[in-house]
Amino acid sequence: MIKEYSPDATAYAVRCSPSALRDWRRHGFLKSLSERLGKGHLFSLSDVARIAVAAFLARNGATLQDAFAIVSGIRGGVIDSTIATLRDGRSASDYFLTFTVNPDTSWPTAITGAPVAKIAFDEEPVATLQVNVTKFLATVLARLQTAEAGEDAA
Repeated sequence: MIKEYSPDATAYAVRCSPSALRDWRRHGFLKSLSERLGKGHLFSLSDVARIAVAAFLARNGATLQDAFAIVSGIRGGVIDSTIATLRDGRSASDYFLTFTVNPDTSWPTAITGAPVAKIAFDEEPVATLQVNVTKFLATVLARLQTAEAGEDAA
């Protein structure tokens, strides 16, 4: 059985407001994320994980459009498998997203799945953003569990 999460639980896990989720939906960023139920939407664990990573990237320099594009496709699959592994109580290998940022170009200049320590740069970048997606998703999962406990108590 696939577990689904309410907009309130999703917003809490993502660290945004439910109105931000509605706004992102209205702008088309959540097109393939969530399932319509009556007048509302429910989110799968994979949906929550992808939205959380996109929101984090947007808070740290990406446009929403870039952030949601990053968490789709191949990177989305890795996010899905990482959150599923964490949900099952197993330890997951650290998965990184590393971005090089150039203040004179649009964000990001380059993206890789390697940690900064293992990247051989042709030219030292002005800035990098490294996200340990596995550790970040562990916090998302913990926040989902907290939100569910609060909903069950209500």
